[in-house]
Amino acid sequence: MSSPQLSHSIGKMFCTKLTTVSLLLGAWCWTLAAAELYHEVACPGVNPKLKCPDGLRIRLKAVDYGLKEDADCSAPHRPAEVSTMMGFHPLFYGWVESICENEVYCRLPKPNITMFVQNWSPDNFIQISYTCEQEFEDMMSKVLCDGESQTLTCETGKLVILKAKYGRLDENTCTDTPSEMTFCNSPFAAARVEDVCYHNGITNKCTLTVNSDILGSPGPCDTLPKYLSVDYRCVEVDE
Repeated sequence: MSSPQLSHSIGKMFCTKLTTVSLLLGAWCWTLAAAELYHEVACPGVNPKLKCPDGLRIRLKAVDYGLKEDADCSAPHRPAEVSTMMGFHPLFYGWVESICENEVYCRLPKPNITMFVQNWSPDNFIQISYTCEQEFEDMMSKVLCDGESQTLTCETGKLVILKAKYGRLDENTCTDTPSEMTFCNSPFAAARVEDVCYHNGITNKCTLTVNSDILGSPGPCDTLPKYLSVDYRCVEVDE
């Protein structure tokens, strides 16, 4: 049985609180068509790694756990027999969602005691279930390293932010030294980017500056540079 999705919404990547922008909902929310369900089983000492083919993005469905005796650790993509008991920390699902949702690839920490409020064992595996959803053909992406500024501009239509994450979600972006801390994320980044871009309502451009004072301090992180990744579209809107 899947663990209850007690998600702590860490930044809204899609449905903004702004009434004006919410009118665009039908034009830019992700495709919700049925898709194949994938599983990633991380046995003790193993980092979960979720990956979708190019052009598709991760949509998280469930986070479960169990004992390694009930999983085939040599086949991490084969679903395991999971516990029917609640055990995860109530914020854990939302934290995983904030790292992996709408990414092509994500790498999470090895199973550890901080993920649980009960039923923790060093023999626990965690199982992430997800689908890969089609991204928009007209979606644009920008990556800005710490200290950089850039203006996102729509030649036609209005700017709609699909995703904004600040921290470090891969090994090599904005650094010559590969990082192991690929689950470093600010819980405030998406809301801060939306505030900057939509403070005067919908517009065709937005200037973003990357630092923790503006986007919130990410964690858990190493000392390597952080970066902002943004996905956006230009959507025609009736004035």
